[in-house]
Amino acid sequence: MNMKGLLGTLILCSLLCCQGQVAGNSALLRYDDGTPEDGMWIDSNRGHAVLFTPPSSNWTLLKIAISGRLNPESDQNLIVLEIWDDNFDLLYSRADNPKSYFGDELAWAEMDVPDVSLSGNFLVCLFEFSNVYVGADLSNTSSGRSYIVSRNPNRIVSWDLSYPSNKTDWSIVAVGVSAMPTVDLVLNPSEEAVVVDAMITDPDGDQAIGSVQVIDNESLDILWSEQKAIDDGESNLTFTWPYTIFQMTNETYNLEPVFAINTIGIDPNMAPYMAYLAPCLIKISAEDPYIEGAAYFGLDGEFHALIDCNGFTHYMSKEMLKIVQPGKSYGDYTKTNITLVEGVSSLSFYNLTLEKGLVAYPPMVLARSPLHHYKLKLNHPRAADPGVYLMRVHVLDSAGNQVSALTDMFRLRPEGIGV
Repeated sequence: MNMKGLLGTLILCSLLCCQGQVAGNSALLRYDDGTPEDGMWIDSNRGHAVLFTPPSSNWTLLKIAISGRLNPESDQNLIVLEIWDDNFDLLYSRADNPKSYFGDELAWAEMDVPDVSLSGNFLVCLFEFSNVYVGADLSNTSSGRSYIVSRNPNRIVSWDLSYPSNKTDWSIVAVGVSAMPTVDLVLNPSEEAVVVDAMITDPDGDQAIGSVQVIDNESLDILWSEQKAIDDGESNLTFTWPYTIFQMTNETYNLEPVFAINTIGIDPNMAPYMAYLAPCLIKISAEDPYIEGAAYFGLDGEFHALIDCNGFTHYMSKEMLKIVQPGKSYGDYTKTNITLVEGVSSLSFYNLTLEKGLVAYPPMVLARSPLHHYKLKLNHPRAADPGVYLMRVHVLDSAGNQVSALTDMFRLRPEGIGV
């Protein structure tokens, strides 16, 4: 189980869901830090190249950005930009005048390309014929994706420059897009729950996350959220709201509505211990700063794990440790791994509204010991108030595309739960 990856994906998707629909989303691919320390030109028979990996299949390259400056000693007026696939086959080539893009100072210039479709790794190659100093990001460790190339035949050649290859990244950036997912919704209210069927089509077929949010039309509070994984190009997801709201308790007082996410559909194997995720602010002691993170709760609402935004696990329950590290002594684990201090450490959970976004509640101090799950529990025992509601389904794919769709409004009536 990659807990860091799961945490990052879920929190990112949760926060993006608050932002509404995005009609198009370009991805910027880069392996430098954006600020070159120097520039280098290469002789006329060779060129600079960077190997890129697109974020999804069927990705379309739109433009290239290059940091460079003119070589004042050159009397030539030619550069050639080429795109190769990972077999060094030519996909695109254009010849141009360097003075159309570069000047006397090292600066970024954009070069449009005519929508080159890509399904795998590709090389962006610039043959500058000694006309341009191309930016070089010099760091302790490079990405290993910058090369020197030559043509006829297309190939990578030996690195013989003054800066070592393992500490150099060319300042070359690729920008492109992938096809947007589509979402069609069917709302099915009943006396026990409201169900929304979401037909999701992702032309790229890459991994995606589907989310639903239940919105109170008057307060604009998000009362319920659920996420499920989408592993192929077309999925029919079913989301169910049982007309209840999330409530956090530490046996002293309750907070509601708390923003939490039903994540059973992400990893069913971990559902007994990671069925629900609640974003929170972690404070280990009074002197420590707040850290963003997420608390995980099981199907029974018990608190089973706390992981910060950097992937560090501050707490894991005895039950969950048996699954993650079988045979490990929980006593030994608590001595060296758990940072939370009983009666001192606290968590601040959130209310999420469309109007204000995430609003932190006052901190909840963690009572009792990790053996007793700090007496923290996530419940949804209370029925939602009568009123008008709607549901929003949001899809985020691995290429960064995101799209949302809203259901029609529906009403919970005062005489009881129902529509």
